[in-house]
Amino acid sequence: MRIVATLCLGLALAGCARSATLPITQDTVQITATAAPVCGQTGAQNVALRQAAVETLRRGYDRFVIVGGQYSDNVRVVGHTPVVAHTTGTATATGHGGFVTAHGTSQTTFTGGQPIVGGSHNQGLLVKMFRADDPAGANAVSARDTLGPKWEEAVKSDAISCLPT
Repeated sequence: MRIVATLCLGLALAGCARSATLPITQDTVQITATAAPVCGQTGAQNVALRQAAVETLRRGYDRFVIVGGQYSDNVRVVGHTPVVAHTTGTATATGHGGFVTAHGTSQTTFTGGQPIVGGSHNQGLLVKMFRADDPAGANAVSARDTLGPKWEEAVKSDAISCLPT
C-alpha cells in the first residue's frame, strides 16, 4: 500500500508543473512557471530556475543572471470530501413473562471531510543570458551547474517537474 501511495505521489508531482518562455531580446527571456499546490512555492521556483537554465543552453548561451522576479499564488481550499457515517451495533433481548428487555451498544465512525486544495503557485523570472567568454557574465550562474550532471538530458527533454534534481 505504501509503495502505491509513493508511486501516485511521484506521478502527481511529475505532472504538477508547467512553464512558458517569452523572448524579450536575443539575450533576455521571461520565464513563467506554474506549479500545483502540492509543489509549494519552492516547487514553482525550482521549475522557473531549471527552465531559465534550459533556455540559456538552448539559445547558445552558457550563464545567466536573474534580473527580475515575481511570485504569486491563488492556493486555497475549494471544497471538502464528503463525510460518511458508518454505524455498527449489537443488541440482545430477553423475554420473561410477556416482558422483553433489550440491551445494546452501537458505534458510529465518521470519515471524510478532508479539505480539497486548488489553485497554483506562480513564479516569474526575467533572465539575462551570457556566453562563457563574455566578461559581463563573470558573476552569472552556470546553466550546466544549475541542471546538474544530466544537463544534456534536461535540455533535450520537455518534461518538467517541481521536484529538485
